[in-house]
Amino acid sequence: MCDEQSAGIGELVPEDVTVFRGCDRKNYLTPLKDAVNPRAFYKRGTNHKDGLSLALDMVESVRPFKKGNFGAIAIRVGDIHALRFGLEVRFDTMTPGHILIRNLPCIDRPREKETAEVAAAELAFRARIASPDPIPIPPTAQ
Repeated sequence: MCDEQSAGIGELVPEDVTVFRGCDRKNYLTPLKDAVNPRAFYKRGTNHKDGLSLALDMVESVRPFKKGNFGAIAIRVGDIHALRFGLEVRFDTMTPGHILIRNLPCIDRPREKETAEVAAAELAFRARIASPDPIPIPPTAQ
């Protein structure tokens, strides 16, 4: 697995918590916006050195996207942990509300690609669309 960085990795997120993955690409949802595309759960080793990013809140899941967003996806932590890949959903101690899926295989590593595709498909099957439309981002309180 390509989780090369471990600074700031906290405790496991409880099983009953729902977490959100912001859509920074329109292909994270199917063309009819009726299902989650497995691409939403592709982890690239060059970009995701500590894990695949999620958030505790739908708005916070899209806040980092400077060029806008295409909605958000929701999934229960227990559904992620139940998969046979040894995935862990952990708090990021450096950024409040930021969550990471650890141990997810990387799509850009030839030896992990096939497993990454299967894991992404299983995650997409268990996820639901939280919002098929762009989410407005209110300004942060100063």
